[in-house]
Amino acid sequence: MGPAGVGKSTFCASLITHLRLNRRSAFYVNLDPAAEQFEHQPDLDIKDLISLEDVMDELKLGPNGGLIYCFEFLMENLDFLTAALDSLTEEYLIIFDMPGQIELYTHIPVLPTLVKFLTQPGALDIRLCAAYLLEAQFVMDRAKYFAGSLSAMSAMIMLEVPHLNILSKMDLVKDQMRKKDFKRFITPDTTLLDDDPTDIARRKAGVQVDVHSSDPKDKDALMSGATFKKLNAAVAGLLESFSMVSYLKLDSTDEDSVQAILSYIDDVIQYHEAQEPKELPEEEYEEE
Repeated sequence: MGPAGVGKSTFCASLITHLRLNRRSAFYVNLDPAAEQFEHQPDLDIKDLISLEDVMDELKLGPNGGLIYCFEFLMENLDFLTAALDSLTEEYLIIFDMPGQIELYTHIPVLPTLVKFLTQPGALDIRLCAAYLLEAQFVMDRAKYFAGSLSAMSAMIMLEVPHLNILSKMDLVKDQMRKKDFKRFITPDTTLLDDDPTDIARRKAGVQVDVHSSDPKDKDALMSGATFKKLNAAVAGLLESFSMVSYLKLDSTDEDSVQAILSYIDDVIQYHEAQEPKELPEEEYEEE
């Protein structure tokens, strides 16, 4: 899960490639009714049930309203998922690739209902791990980083399933920030606002802006105003008080990085504990 453009489908593709190289079974479910291109063709695609383009054309809805309608339609036709997933064994890692509309993870109750359906005992009974991706480049803008972290915490509280928060696209920022400095962003805290590079640059330039007296159309003035700083401090304080959000680092181009994330996912869903012990054939046992 995560906002648009954070690399969800890229991570899914890297994960599937890694699983296949290690001879593990994967079942890829695309739940983005607007997705068109895939590195690995989905085993189950929501567009076979309903597509965003058709909804927008027939019902004259916008992209956000159309996507919500698609998920409501899916909830009315859950046998679409059951028919495909019910026969899968515990050896399969089922990967759900979600859309990027943030509304689904914050205040619309569709996803919690879907999660309950997938996890309820006696039916599919799937052990879920929610992986929420946030682009690592957000750390270059403290306000954007805290806003993204707040959305991650909102998704954690709403879905109520084991949850991993991941900073994606690490390959794009590794040359822009020292490792020592980057470690401070693994767990959000209010001290990050004390040395915001943007504020430091403004102070060095002698820029002092009072948001209450500035032009409301002047974005730079608004972003440097006292009210905006108080808002960021309040968000940072909220995250620090709950102490729920911390991040793993992901570089989808690095197989070791993908394996590290997969190891966390396996632990969360207790993948290895669910596997049946494999007995060696008698002749191999005798040779050993």
